[in-house]
Amino acid sequence: MNHSDHIAVFRSAAGGVLPASDRLLLPEWSDADWNKLLGHTRPRPFRASEVVIQRGGADRDLNFVVAGSLEVGITYVDGVSISPLARINAGSVIGEQSFFDGQPRSANVWGVADGELLQMEFDDFARFGREEPALARDMLLALARVLSTRLRNTTFRVRR
Repeated sequence: MNHSDHIAVFRSAAGGVLPASDRLLLPEWSDADWNKLLGHTRPRPFRASEVVIQRGGADRDLNFVVAGSLEVGITYVDGVSISPLARINAGSVIGEQSFFDGQPRSANVWGVADGELLQMEFDDFARFGREEPALARDMLLALARVLSTRLRNTTFRVRR
């Protein structure tokens, strides 16, 4: 499967369209490299207001955002109040924390505008890593940078 439209989304994100914290930066990757990675994903369309990640969920899927916009937030005990924490746009990823640590999902993520994710199960990433260890290393470093930046942004918000 050729993912040329999806690759273009990540190339434009790397070019500065998204805020630095949301960019999945792999500028040295060729289209062939991206196709190797994205060949291990499956498309998952979503609608505005649809919850795509539920807090407490046990899956470890990593989700590449290729279209649309999402919001990350916490639902309070009353089940009605929602506190948005971040907006995530095409060219970024969601689900990276549980992907890394295997713990339940820490927040809800819902669609703000209709879009599409490319979901990669943890086992599919492990297979990709066995097939393409150098590319898997590059991807892990890019994901760690996104996670680190998001943690710093959260720390900054808490301090205010």
